[in-house]
Amino acid sequence: MTTKSSPSSHFADRRHMLAAELRAQSPQWADRLEQARTEHELRALVCDLFNLSHSILSPGSVLPPSPTLPARIKTFISDNLHRGMSLKVLAQFLGYSEKYCSDLFSKLMGEPFSAYLRRYRVEQGSTLLRTSGRTLPEIAASLGFSDQFAFSHFFKRATGHSPMELRMLHIRRRPRRSIRTFRLSSSGESAYPGRP
Repeated sequence: MTTKSSPSSHFADRRHMLAAELRAQSPQWADRLEQARTEHELRALVCDLFNLSHSILSPGSVLPPSPTLPARIKTFISDNLHRGMSLKVLAQFLGYSEKYCSDLFSKLMGEPFSAYLRRYRVEQGSTLLRTSGRTLPEIAASLGFSDQFAFSHFFKRATGHSPMELRMLHIRRRPRRSIRTFRLSSSGESAYPGRP
């Protein structure tokens, strides 16, 4: 048996949720919000908060620019890649439907979401393989793959090389350093006595 929630209980739930969020920033305003009993009182409080926020800013002062939407998207993908990024997750973050998010992403980023994600994973994977000592399972997890085998399969299809082949190619290309360096003096003799 399901019970329908009344509009007043829905209002109370919303009010308590907002008050909890506001309490972290301003306890006195949260108290006023908790005391609001009607939708009209809530609207009046919101108007007061809005007017207060505008009066705090001195005339001519400008709020620091917020990050652009493409920058927010890039940061979100980078910060959450290890969790298994998908268009659905991004759409939830942005508050849009998946279809709208897909179209918006293509317009803003110049490529479809799947192509961007594939390219980003290949770039990050290549960088980690070349510059870090992380193991293949660690790299796979940081890129949001379920295991190293899924990552290896993806990477080989995308680049034509397995992750280990890329790592070995990079190691071979590094300049070799000899253990001993022999210096010749101006007369052509070894700097180490008794050695040619």
